[in-house]
Amino acid sequence: MEGAQHCDSNTADLKASPCKTVSMPSLDKDAHSVVPTARAVLAENMVRLRREQAWSQEQLGFEAGLHRTFIAHVERQSRNLSLDSLEKIAVALRVKPYELLVPSVEKEL
Repeated sequence: MEGAQHCDSNTADLKASPCKTVSMPSLDKDAHSVVPTARAVLAENMVRLRREQAWSQEQLGFEAGLHRTFIAHVERQSRNLSLDSLEKIAVALRVKPYELLVPSVEKEL
C-alpha cells in the first residue's frame, strides 16, 4: 500500500516539515492473493441468493421495498447502501444481514 502522511504537531525542530511519509502495512497476509471488497462480496451474494429465488432485480426490489435500479446499482458495485437497506435486502432474501457480507465458501476451497 502507498505511504500515508503522518503529521506530528509535537515536532521539536520547527524548521523541519512536521509531516513525514509512513509506510502502511498491507491487510492482506498473502500479497499475491486478492481480497474481495465488501461491495464485491455483497454483490455476489445478492445475485446468487436472488437467482436461487428465481427473482428478477425488480422482484427483489419489490420484496425489499427498494427501487429496482437501486438493486441493480448495488449488484454492479456502483452504489453504497445504508445498513437499513442492507437489512431490507437480507429480510427479503431470508438471510441475516451479516451473511450478505461473508465471502462464498466455494471460492475459498
